[in-house]
Amino acid sequence: MLFFAAYAVYFWREIRGGQDEDDDEEELEPLKFQPKAATPATWAVVAQTLVTLAVIFFASQLFVKQLDAIGPMIGLSASVTALLLSPIATELPEIMNAVIWVRQGKTKLALANISGAMMIQATVPSGLGLLFTKWHFDTALLWSGLITMAAIVYLLLTMRAHKLTPARLSVAAGFYVLFALGLIPILT
Repeated sequence: MLFFAAYAVYFWREIRGGQDEDDDEEELEPLKFQPKAATPATWAVVAQTLVTLAVIFFASQLFVKQLDAIGPMIGLSASVTALLLSPIATELPEIMNAVIWVRQGKTKLALANISGAMMIQATVPSGLGLLFTKWHFDTALLWSGLITMAAIVYLLLTMRAHKLTPARLSVAAGFYVLFALGLIPILT
């Protein structure tokens, strides 16, 4: 429940906070349903959002069914298979958006996208998982948590030093490789 409360507070602050006065307004891509409208109609925004949510829902159902099938085929438990493959599927679109926006000079938008996605994924799925599934805190989950904390510390230190570049951001992918390699002795 604490995860949901933290997310609700974060969401409320972001909605109420608005733009900082010294931030440059970064131009977003036009709405797909009304690409030529400077300010799209509410119905178009709602329709595009609903279509997007429907696609995400059906794609996630397919993804979970594939994880259920792949796990036994490669001899791994469902939780380990999810730990290995879910980050690729869930974060790859966010990473691609970030790379595109950094190349376009929209660094703040890229960082906001990644941090927002991480905040949602760290609270909502974790909270639901803790509430509605049986969790066995095993070595693989402990390893996952340690690598995640190491990646967060690396990114925080890099951002605080104002030295975040695409190359340094891509170094963070090494933490995933380290995680995958660390699972080998754990699972054997």
